[in-house]
Amino acid sequence: MIRIFWSDEDKCYIGEVPELKGCSGLGKTPEDALHEASKSINNWLAVAKREKIAIPKPMAIQHSGRLNLRLPRDIIDRIKRDAKDHAMSLNQYFLWKLA
Repeated sequence: MIRIFWSDEDKCYIGEVPELKGCSGLGKTPEDALHEASKSINNWLAVAKREKIAIPKPMAIQHSGRLNLRLPRDIIDRIKRDAKDHAMSLNQYFLWKLA
């Protein structure tokens, strides 16, 4: 995963690769930052292989897709009512609201 964001401090876009410590790319546009971050990934992996540094698994693989939340009972009741009003399961309703 590459996270692209504007940096006021650097006055450019940054393409950050959270899984790979210190791996990023800079650019005048988001596309430039993405391109530079992609090159940085290749360089990071080459050094990791050469130096026998463990390569972490991508974040997408590490997450189960499950999210557990503790919410006040009144909010849960309201969410259940809203899901029922929309003829949706709780999972469908949450996905719809979050998307």
